[in-house]
Amino acid sequence: MAIIDVFPGSPTAIRDAMAAANEGDVLLVHKGVYHENVRIRGSQNNLRIVAYDKHRAVLDGRFELPEAFALSGVAGVEIDGFAIRNYLSGGIRIVNGKSHRILENEISEIGGNKRKGKPGGIVVIQSVGNLVMRNKIEQIGRAGAGNGILLRSSSGNWVIQNKVLNDSLHGVVICRGMHNAVIGNDIFGQRSDGIRIGGTDNTLILDNRLHRNEGNGVLGRGTNNFVIDSSMNNNLGNGLLFNSNYNLAFNNEIINNRLSGAAIRSDFNDIQQNRMERNERNGIWIDAPHTANFVFENRLRHNTPNNIKDRGRNNNILQNDRE
Repeated sequence: MAIIDVFPGSPTAIRDAMAAANEGDVLLVHKGVYHENVRIRGSQNNLRIVAYDKHRAVLDGRFELPEAFALSGVAGVEIDGFAIRNYLSGGIRIVNGKSHRILENEISEIGGNKRKGKPGGIVVIQSVGNLVMRNKIEQIGRAGAGNGILLRSSSGNWVIQNKVLNDSLHGVVICRGMHNAVIGNDIFGQRSDGIRIGGTDNTLILDNRLHRNEGNGVLGRGTNNFVIDSSMNNNLGNGLLFNSNYNLAFNNEIINNRLSGAAIRSDFNDIQQNRMERNERNGIWIDAPHTANFVFENRLRHNTPNNIKDRGRNNNILQNDRE
């Protein structure tokens, strides 16, 4: 298994090194600026593409190239430590892949004003078992279009300890997948929701910080999703909004949101042991005609106009600490 050193100076430096690489090789990319769209496909499995000096190997698309790295139909690739900027549609895109590791990259200024559609910092489509960890993603897209991290029709992926800042739509989006985990991320300053889930099943949202987003902290439109040990503070929407059944919010801190702390527009959800304070449209709000939600042992302080407002029917509200 070879280590292949890559230096700037050629418009195809990384691609040329990939053409010479075999499965299991390491491409060690030295500092400098690379104007490349690196496509990894076919039999190019299990390559490690690593910056020698973290964030000093820069991929700059000059708003002419679609994405820095495009992985299609391959497995086991690692992309580690790059600065990626000024691409049209994405920083790193994975399609029909599995077991990739996207680690400690800095991705910014994707999309700008020159691209229609919805650019993404890291985009994962129809893929399984990928790890997206400790990346910094910021300023993706333009007004109303641009997500920090998007998982679509993908399962078993882990999104861990990323910083997702000031993007033009949502921070993390998961749609039409299952068994994904979003853990320990800082998601601040999105133009809409911090985390948005749609049509998914069995998503774990654990220990995230979702602050100062212009939409909801978390919007859940899937079933069997679990929001645990997270903080959702100072968002302009709700701290948490459940629009589908069978979800759990447990031991979260939900403070100073412009709308409700937790808004429930579905059935059979559990809202337990959360701390909710100073939210401006009720601490917990259950909309009509929703039923069989369980509101248990929450601590509610100084929410207006009500700590708990139940407009539904047959909801179980038990042993909450209210002031």
